[in-house]
Amino acid sequence: MTTPEMPPVDTGNPLLNEGPAILQATPVQTPAGERLALTIKTTTTTLTILLIKDDAGRWRDTITEGVGRMNGLIVANGSMPVNP
Repeated sequence: MTTPEMPPVDTGNPLLNEGPAILQATPVQTPAGERLALTIKTTTTTLTILLIKDDAGRWRDTITEGVGRMNGLIVANGSMPVNP
């Protein structure tokens, strides 16, 4: 039995909307050693995760790949396309 693939966007989430967002990446010392504190701040939430250097590189690569797949499509009504 396989697990169905999750969609990248939860279209039923009323908090999911376009708006201002801030991404911060700051090296910090933790009891386990140096980590990259990656923080995403939006109008509805703040999320901070601590990444080791290898994981931070994988996140960078994933974001770069995603940006490369974007086609620059702008939706007239401002909503996000589910499958651009």
